[in-house]
Amino acid sequence: MHKGQRQHNQHTVQKPTSVMVWGCISAHVMGDLHICEGTVNAEQNAQVLEQHRLPSRLLFQGRPGLFQQENAKSHSARITLTWLHSKRV
Repeated sequence: MHKGQRQHNQHTVQKPTSVMVWGCISAHVMGDLHICEGTVNAEQNAQVLEQHRLPSRLLFQGRPGLFQQENAKSHSARITLTWLHSKRV
């Protein structure tokens, strides 16, 4: 390298691993925590809800609860919204 020249370093940044966590909690009981690694699409999101929402809901034993989720694409997709509507969520 000659005097006055700049050295350029090139760095590769990898996309961080994506993780989705689904859980259920109240003042009286804590349900299971389900972890999905990688990007979750709408079909996978509906499967997670199908497999984990009802068993967790049974823990509440009729106590009122609030279903809450962020506005991720898989949460607002037609498949997920149809599933939620069919289960009256």
